[in-house]
Formats: sequence, structure tokens, C-alpha cells
Amino acid sequence: MSLRFFSLCNTFRPLVRQPRSALHLFLLLLCIPVAAVAAEAGRITVESVRVEGNRRIEVDAIKAAISEKPGGLFDRRKIDADIRAIMKLGFFSDVVVQLEGTNDAPVLVYKVTEKPAVHETRIEGNEEISKDDFKDLTDIKPFSILDVQAVRRNVKKIQDKYVEKGYYLAEVGYRLDPQPDNQVTVVFAINEHAKVQVKEIRFLGNRRVAREELTAVMQTQEGGYLSFLTSSGTYKEEAFQRDLQAIQAVYRDQGFMNIRVDKPSVSLSPDKRFIYITIRLDEGDQFRIGKIDFSGELLHPKEEVARSVTSKIGELVAFSRIGRDLYAVADLYRDEGYAYVNVSPLTNVDAKNKTVDLTFDVQPGQKVSFERIEVTGNTRTRDKVIRRELRIYEGELTNGTGLRNSKQRVTALGFFETVEITTRKGSADDKMIATVEVKEKPTGTFQLGAGFSSYENFILTGQISQNNFLGWGQSLTLQIQWSSVRQLGQIQFVEPYFFDTKWTFAFDLYATEGAYTNFTRRALGGSLTWGYELSGLSDWMPWTSKLEDWRLFATYTNEFVRVSPSLSLNDVPLSNEFRSGTTSALRFSLQIDKRNNRLFPTSGHYQSIGAEFAAPVLAPTGIFGQSVNLFTRYTIDSRYYLPLPFGFVGRAKLAAGYIRDWDSSHPVPASELYYLGGSNSIRGYRQLTISPVVYTGSPGASALSPVTVGGDKQLVANLELEFPVPGLEKLGFRGVVFSDWGNVWPAPGRGTNRPVPLDMYKSVGFGFRWFSPIGPLRFEWGIPLNKRPEDQAVDFQFTVGNSF
Repeated sequence: MSLRFFSLCNTFRPLVRQPRSALHLFLLLLCIPVAAVAAEAGRITVESVRVEGNRRIEVDAIKAAISEKPGGLFDRRKIDADIRAIMKLGFFSDVVVQLEGTNDAPVLVYKVTEKPAVHETRIEGNEEISKDDFKDLTDIKPFSILDVQAVRRNVKKIQDKYVEKGYYLAEVGYRLDPQPDNQVTVVFAINEHAKVQVKEIRFLGNRRVAREELTAVMQTQEGGYLSFLTSSGTYKEEAFQRDLQAIQAVYRDQGFMNIRVDKPSVSLSPDKRFIYITIRLDEGDQFRIGKIDFSGELLHPKEEVARSVTSKIGELVAFSRIGRDLYAVADLYRDEGYAYVNVSPLTNVDAKNKTVDLTFDVQPGQKVSFERIEVTGNTRTRDKVIRRELRIYEGELTNGTGLRNSKQRVTALGFFETVEITTRKGSADDKMIATVEVKEKPTGTFQLGAGFSSYENFILTGQISQNNFLGWGQSLTLQIQWSSVRQLGQIQFVEPYFFDTKWTFAFDLYATEGAYTNFTRRALGGSLTWGYELSGLSDWMPWTSKLEDWRLFATYTNEFVRVSPSLSLNDVPLSNEFRSGTTSALRFSLQIDKRNNRLFPTSGHYQSIGAEFAAPVLAPTGIFGQSVNLFTRYTIDSRYYLPLPFGFVGRAKLAAGYIRDWDSSHPVPASELYYLGGSNSIRGYRQLTISPVVYTGSPGASALSPVTVGGDKQLVANLELEFPVPGLEKLGFRGVVFSDWGNVWPAPGRGTNRPVPLDMYKSVGFGFRWFSPIGPLRFEWGIPLNKRPEDQAVDFQFTVGNSF
């Protein structure tokens, strides 16, 4: 009897299903309790359990979620739990449970409706933003089960991308287009509208701080004619919120402790193309520092602690400076092992006199030592290459300055994209574990390429370079270059820590040929270098312990130079200097390298001063014969790198040289004198053509011809501004503008200089750099400002490698 009633209810509605509407829920409430009472009254035993409607999902996967089993008693609560469990699998949009069969053999049937699968995703309506920009945003894969929540998350990501690009009013929606075999195409429908540009930023209430001072710290800027290139004028909510904090920081660094920035108003123009931003400010009063004092557990005299503080009594309160002072006071303690020192600023505000008494309260805590130093992320670089740059040591007290210096030195290797040093508690409160985590980047290049320049025409290059050879921190380079005016074959090797000592070892083997204006220079030779880090002398001279970036080098060079004049020099007064011979020279140099990255520096400086002696004692006639080159040379090389806002980098380089005769019977050969011009000296002028000249000609000739003979003194100054190229920086492209100054001057009686303003050749230019997977490539156009008849109006140069 109960089973017949149950069947009657089934004819109207299945026994149990996932309710999809209020009507479904009402019918379930009507049928399920009555049917369940009938079933439970008869104590129905389920004969079997069957699953229907599934096409892609295995039956066993569904049955694993079902608690009702054959031979068990019918239980309404179990069926309700089964439905929930099946729906939690995420594969189904509906579940229906029916009781079928006879009284003697009832069958419990779970009928499922699978969610559709994603056939493909498509974006429509994107005209201004490429589909490639959305590749990393959409994570809905073909043939996956449709997840509407995931689709909505993707809509939000696309919407955010449009806001980032300045399409503040863009509308993004989606639709599901049915496809055969229970599949759908997910279509993201976009209505871009017009790009919204910041037309004006207004400040109200800024009486004592200039508008320009506030806009200078903001990422949000007013648009202009070049906004389509620079992206200026784009409104980004996240960046604008940071701008409001930056505005407050400007005021707080000028004593305005109570600055208040009200909620800005943002309005659209009637045509919805422009945004007008109004920022209301309440500046308040300016406060000055009344007193500076120190409290807490002071381990040093107050006078000593005060020397690390830059804030002064009577100055305007500057929050950023006070923050640096807090860090500086803490560093005094961190450098003595108090890793958990806490320095708090205690203030006493005198509103009447508008002063703030400042007290630095110090709580040092206990001393902490390094229990262990771990190195991670270095899959190729040996641990010791990293560890020898660290200035923290296991078993010693923690050191804040050592941590910072360690990060700087590891980063300066140029082998890693990122370097992070983190600390955590060790096995006890007075123990600390430091972890040096690096992310390696490619340090080797293999290059085969061709280029073109205005002067050299076609240039062929081939290079294999490894700046971290086999992970040992060594440098090995093999390169070949060929053009119509120069050829080079070279092998270089550098070991910066010879046998893990402070010594540097390097050698260089080369064969070169270069075409000068009046002769060709061919050289075959090599050099051997030994260097020593001066901090290694600290056992004898303790003050040298701070000279970790200072190295003294000694380089022996031996090369045979063949000079082939390209014109008859019978009438040239200095023809005896165009000669071949062997150069055997010893060069001493002192180098100071404080660059943040030795391969691609963006901050710091590099200094080198050297003296080279090609002396008779180094070229005995019994070995080298009479054809030897004797001279003395002095050089200075100074480079500076300055990071600027928005990814800009400023660079300056000054190079000076002086070479003189060893004695009157051994004048400096022309091949060793100075010549400027070209991509690595003064861009815009032909290669090696800036030089003193002598004039010669045939008897009776109407005009004399200038012959470049080289000079004994040179000075070159290079200025560069490198900047990111919008949209191409991720590919390794950066732009550059530059200005070069320089000249070469002759020894008395050895030629004259062509007259130029300020006695300096000058040029300006532009170009771009491509930091390609095979190495840095330079493409530059130089414009000579002191153009000679032989110079072009614009000189193009293609060069491999860095110039700074």
C-alpha cells in the first residue's frame, strides 16, 4: 500500500531533487514527507542503487558520494545528504532521486544533469586592447566544467585591465552560447566606450605648499598631447589612493602634523571623455622640533647616539627624516647583536608654541647570534660563490649593517634577478637563522649576428660569453668581430677569487686589426693579470678592513704590433712614428667598484687610476730585438650611475689619458697614441678620426692634405639618460639620449688641432638598447655638433655590449 502511494507521488514529482525554484521546493515539501512516512512505515529495503544521466563523469565517482547502499533501509536523511554530496562535486547542475521497481525489489535511482563543458572562450568588442593582453587574465580552459563563479572572476579581471589602461567606463559582461554535446562557448562581451583621461587635477586649501610640489609625487597626472605614448593622464584608482598618501607625506615632511586630505571628488565631463579631480586639503599648523632626548636602556652615551640622528632642534618636523633616525639608532644596537631592538618615538606636542619634543625610547632586548645561514634558490651557482660575498657569519652576533652589505654584494655579482635575506628565530630566543634566497637569471650568451653602421657598413659578430662559468663565479668570453675597418678575435678569462683567496687572476689572448685614417694596425698578443682586494691586509693594517671594494691590479701585456701606412709618408715629418714593433709593458692600477650590479649597473660608481710602463728592462734586445715600443702611459676612468624616478637611469663617464716618450730616441709610436670618434668615445664622428694632424702635399700643390698622427693627451666625457620604452620594457628594450664631449691634443711640435669651440668636439644623439637573450645590443644615432667635411649629418652605430 505504501509503495502504491509512493508511485502516485512520483507521477507528479520525483522523490527528491535539488530544488531550483520556490515551486520546486513547495512540491518537495508536499510530496517528500508523505512519501517518506509511507516508506519508513513499510521499512523498505533498497535492492539496488543506480545512477543515470552522467556522460562525462564516471559512475564510480558519483557512487562514492552516495551513502545509500544496496541492502540498506530507505532513509530520507541519507538521500538529502547524498544530494548535497553529489552537488559538492561541482560537476552537476541538478540531481533527482526516484524510487523505482517493485515492492519486492525497489531500486533507488539518482538522475544527474551534468553542467556543460567549456568548448572555447572568446572575447568580443576589444578594439583598443589586444587579446594578447588578456592571455594571463583568463584562466577558463577548454573542455573544463563550466564554473559560473570563475567566469565572473574573469569578467572582473578584464574590467580591471581596462581601468588600468584608462578605459574607466568600459563595460564587460558575458554570455554562454550553447554548443552540441552539452558544451557552451563562453563569450566575454566588451563595450569599451572612449578612453577616459585626467583633464585637470585641482587642489583646494594648499596655501603653503605649491601645487607643483604635490603633483611631482603623484602617479596620476594630467593628460597631454603625448598621452597615447606615455600613458600619462590614465586614471587608476589604486595608484590614486597611493597618491593621496604621498600628498600627506609631503606635508608631514614640512611640519604639517595635522594635515587632512578630504575624500576627493571625481567628476566626468558631459561627453564622458575626461575626468576632473578635486582634492580638498586642510593644512593645519606647522610644527618645529623643540627638544631631542633619549630614554630607555641606553648602552651608549647620549652624545654618541645623538650623532646618528639627523633631525635638529628648531627644524620643521619631518616624518621621513625621523623614520630614518629611528632606523639609524636601531642600527647602532643591531650592529652589536641586538637583533630585536625596538626604538619608539615619544612625542610631547605644544600646540600653543607649535613645537614637538621628541624622545627616542630604546629597548634593546637580548643579544642574538646567527645559528645558521642558509642559501636557497641557487640551482646552478655554487654556495661558496654566494657565501664569500656575505658579511654575516655563523656563530657571530647578528649585524644589521652586515645584512645590508651582504645583500648589496650578492646583488652586485649580476648573476641573480632578485636577492632577499630574511631572518627567523632559531632553536632558542638568542639564536637566529638567516636565509639568503636568490633567483638566478641567465648569465651566458651565445651570439651570432650582423649589424650595420654608417662608417663600417656591415658588421658580423660572434660571441660565447659566460659570466658565471660552471657556477664558479668565473668569467669566460670568446668573441669574433668583423667589419670593413676592424676585426677582433679574443679569449678572456677572469677568476675573481683565485683558490678562494683575495687574489684575482685573469688572462686575455687576442688578435686585432683596425683601420685608422692613414694606417692599419694589426696586433697579436695577450695579457696576464693579478689583483688583490685591499681588505685582505687588515691583519697588518686594521684600517684596510673597510676597503672591500678596493683592488690593486698588476697586468703584464706582450703584443707584436704591425703598422701598415695607407699612403706614402715620405713627406710627413712624423713618419718615423708609423712603425711596427713589440710592446712589453707592465700596468699597475687601483680600482674602486661600488656599482650595484657589475653587469648592468643602475646606481653607484666605479673609479680606476692606472700607470703603464713599457720600459727597456721589460723588452731586452736579446729576446725582442731592436724593434720595441717604449713609453709611459697614465689613465683615469670614472663612471657614475644615478637611479631616477619612473625607471630612468642617469650615467656619466669621464676618461682621461696621457702617454709620453720613454726617452728622446724612442718616441711613442703612432699606433699607441690617442684617437677618438666612434661608438665607444664620441658618437656622431667617424671611427678614430678625431686627432691632431700634420699637413703634407706634393711640391707645387695648391693645398696641403691633413694627415692624422694621434695625440699624447685625451679627455672624453659622456652623459646618458636611459629610460623605459612604454610597452616594450618587458621585452628588454630601453631608450637613451646622450651627449658626448672630448678631444685629443698633440705633444709640442707633433701636429696641430683643428679649431673647434671650447677646443672640444661635441655631439648629441639618441638610440635604444636591447637587452636580448643573447646579450646587450646598442643602436645609436649620433649628431656631430662640430661637423667636419668628412662627417655625416647623422652617424648610425650598431654595437655589441655595454658602453658604461
